[in-house]
Amino acid sequence: MHITIIPVKSLMNSKKRLEAYLTLSERRALVLALLRDVLSAATNSRLSDKTLLVTPDSEIISLIQQWNFPKIEFLLEPAEGGINQAVQLALNWCQSKPITSLLIIPADLPLITSETIDELLKLGNAGCSIIIVPSQRKDGTNAFYQRPPNNTQIYYGVNSYQKNLEFLSQKNLTYTIFENPAFALDIDLKEDIAQLKNLKLHSTTSEFIKTLELHS
Repeated sequence: MHITIIPVKSLMNSKKRLEAYLTLSERRALVLALLRDVLSAATNSRLSDKTLLVTPDSEIISLIQQWNFPKIEFLLEPAEGGINQAVQLALNWCQSKPITSLLIIPADLPLITSETIDELLKLGNAGCSIIIVPSQRKDGTNAFYQRPPNNTQIYYGVNSYQKNLEFLSQKNLTYTIFENPAFALDIDLKEDIAQLKNLKLHSTTSEFIKTLELHS
């Protein structure tokens, strides 16, 4: 069984780097729009059997349950400890399940689709045991695939792409770098919002961003 894991911060603590430009209400709405697009992609993937959302925020779980996405489970963190703690909690959860492979993706990839997820998973099914996907600035990790699910340690967050590459090289583990525009863009900075706005898409996130007037 393959599982796709999506860690999500609490609504209160999400998108802090945008707080100079967006109100708390706007940041909250942005997080939910992004999450809706990412969940749509993950749960509609033909090659992913289940989606696991990990969050310390019970409100997020309640909201998503109303969206009626298929093939989804929830893991509530006892306290908010950052993305790496959330990922580790998910990996621990996976150990007692019949999971053969996993993909971890952040909840803020507005261009991701079920087709691009399946493109990556096909690489895994073809024999790539570790697949790492960088952000467009090459500072973060925007997806990490491994088969089996406990194949290696995983780093997320600031400078995680380089940390992952260094760790995999030190352990002499074979990995594949998968670069795809749909995985590259995440929404952390004002410039990211502007970039998405210019693409003129019709996703939930794009439609919401059209309504924003960024404060200076």
